[in-house]
Amino acid sequence: MKLGTAVVFASAIAGASAFGVMGPAAPARPSTSLNARIAESDMTPEQLEITQLTDRWVEIRLYSDEEAQEKLSGEELEAHTRYHQTIKDDIEKMKVIAEMMVKSVEIPQVAKKSKTQRKKDAW
Repeated sequence: MKLGTAVVFASAIAGASAFGVMGPAAPARPSTSLNARIAESDMTPEQLEITQLTDRWVEIRLYSDEEAQEKLSGEELEAHTRYHQTIKDDIEKMKVIAEMMVKSVEIPQVAKKSKTQRKKDAW
């Protein structure tokens, strides 16, 4: 495998993981008190609504396009489509950047001189 191909694959993987949908998260254990949620009994109605919307987005964000068309409608479908389109656009941009990087990294190979050309150059 050429160096350029390896750079393209590495860039594509890095781009996909940077902008792509992440896999299922680890169990929700707060690592610090900043990540902890307020108990639902202590939340205001506005905070409860935000928490419910967040939980719903965590569920629908991982749907494929086909699943989203089947299961979602209205604003949720529009938000899902917009989110995934943004990710797809970002991945395409990263592919273009990776191709530009490959062009700048690969050194153009000079054709090897033939025996007669070497003799002509020496003359």
